[in-house]
Amino acid sequence: MRLAFLALALLLSGQLSYGQQDYFTIEGKLTKKTDYKYIYLNYESTEGFKQDSSLIKNGVFYFKGVPVYGTHAYIQLKHTGAANPDDGNQFDFSIEPANIKIHVDGNFNESRIDGSQINNDFRELKQVLKPAELARSKWYERYDQFKMTANPDSNELNKFSIEYQKIQQDERDLGIDYISKHPRSFASLMALEYFLRRFTLRQIEDLWGSLDEALRQTPLGKKFRTQVDRMNAVQIGKIAPDFSARDTSGNLVSLSSLKGKYLLLDFWASWCGPCREENPYVVKAYQKFKAKNFEILGVSLDDETTKEKWLKAIKEDQLTWLQVADLKGWQSEVAELYHVRGIPQNFLLDPNGVIIATNLREEELLKALEDILGK
Repeated sequence: MRLAFLALALLLSGQLSYGQQDYFTIEGKLTKKTDYKYIYLNYESTEGFKQDSSLIKNGVFYFKGVPVYGTHAYIQLKHTGAANPDDGNQFDFSIEPANIKIHVDGNFNESRIDGSQINNDFRELKQVLKPAELARSKWYERYDQFKMTANPDSNELNKFSIEYQKIQQDERDLGIDYISKHPRSFASLMALEYFLRRFTLRQIEDLWGSLDEALRQTPLGKKFRTQVDRMNAVQIGKIAPDFSARDTSGNLVSLSSLKGKYLLLDFWASWCGPCREENPYVVKAYQKFKAKNFEILGVSLDDETTKEKWLKAIKEDQLTWLQVADLKGWQSEVAELYHVRGIPQNFLLDPNGVIIATNLREEELLKALEDILGK
C-alpha cells in the first residue's frame, strides 16, 4: 500500500481539452548548470512508444510531438544507457496536446510544470487526498514500531486494523467527492481506476456514468471500461469465462473440459509468499473432497524466467491437481480475463461453470465445500 499513491501519481491525468491542438510543445529551463548535453523525452505517441532527445543550450531544451492524450511521460538526464529514476535525474508527468513549460529549479524529479491542465488537476487531486495520505503515513510509522515489540495476539492489532480501514474509507469518500464534482477531469477517471478494487460495482457504474462522454471515449476511458466489463463478468452468479492454457507437460487444457464437477480456479505463483502459505489449506480441501465431485485447476502467474521454480513449487507443495500457465507473468491473458489484480485469488464454480464464491481463504474454503458437498 505504501506504493499505491506513487502509482497513482504516475498514472493520473487531467481535464479534457476540447477542439484544441493535437500536438504538444515542451519548453524547459534548467536553472542550475549541468554537464549533460542532452535531455530525453519518453512518451506514448500516436505511432507507438517514442523516445526523443533535445540539445541543452544555455539550460534550455525543447520538444514537440503528437501524444496519446493523458498517458504517462517522463524526461531524463543521462549520459549513456537508461537513467535510474531513483537518482533524481527523471521527472514523471502526464502528457497532453498543450504548450507545456517545465522549470527545473532544484532536484530534477521535483520539477515544476505549467501550461498543462492535466497536471494542474492532478495537483488539485493530490491536495484533496493529502489528509488520508498523511494519516496513512503516520499509521505506518506507529504500526512498524508496534510490530517490533508487540505480541502478535495483542488486542492492539485489531485496533490498528480498524483504524486502517477507517483511513481507507476516508480516502474513498474523498475520491468519490472529487469525481462527483469533476466529471470532465481526467484525474477523475484515473482516481476511479485507482479506487477500482475498493469500490462496489454499483459505485463504479454510477461514477462512470457521471463522467463526461468525451472522457469515457478516450483511450484510457475505453481501457477502463474493458476492466469494468471483465470485473463484471466474473461476479458471483455469472458463467466463468472459458479459456485454454498449457499444463506442465505442454498439453492444452480448457476450462470447459472440466464442467460437470465443482471446480476451484486457483490463481497463484511460485514467488508469491501468501500463495505458498495458502497452499496447505488448498491441499487439505483437495484431499478431503476430490472423491466428492470436486476438482481444482491451478493457474500460475509465473513467467518463462521462473518456470523451473513453478514446477519445483508444485512438487514441494504437493499440488497434485491440474496446473496451467501461459508463462507471461502479470501479462497473463487468463489473469486479465478474470480481472486478477492480486494473488492468491480463487473462484469456486458449480458443475455448470457458474461462479458461486470467490476469494475463499484458509478454513473458509473447507467450510464452503462442506456446505455444498457435506462433511
